[in-house]
Amino acid sequence: MNKKAPFAFIARLAVICNAFYLLTTAFLFFSWLKIPHDIANFMAVLGLEMAPFVNLIFVIGFVINVFIKKAVTIPLWQTIFNLLMLLVQITLLFI
Repeated sequence: MNKKAPFAFIARLAVICNAFYLLTTAFLFFSWLKIPHDIANFMAVLGLEMAPFVNLIFVIGFVINVFIKKAVTIPLWQTIFNLLMLLVQITLLFI
């Protein structure tokens, strides 16, 4: 098995969770958006509960890879998106 596969998986999972985080946050701010209850629960768990933890795991892994000077093989846009989303999540946590 490829040693880089778990980090790439975490990066992709973080992108998916962050997308659901953005959708859930939009549904919280715009009350006129109506979605079924079951889908809203799924989106809330994936976005609001999982996204911060998956982002922390991703950022910790990324920082470790940078410090040990190991090549990061995930696309640059995934790295930037995940880092920016972690900053957004931390900011919204304190608002």
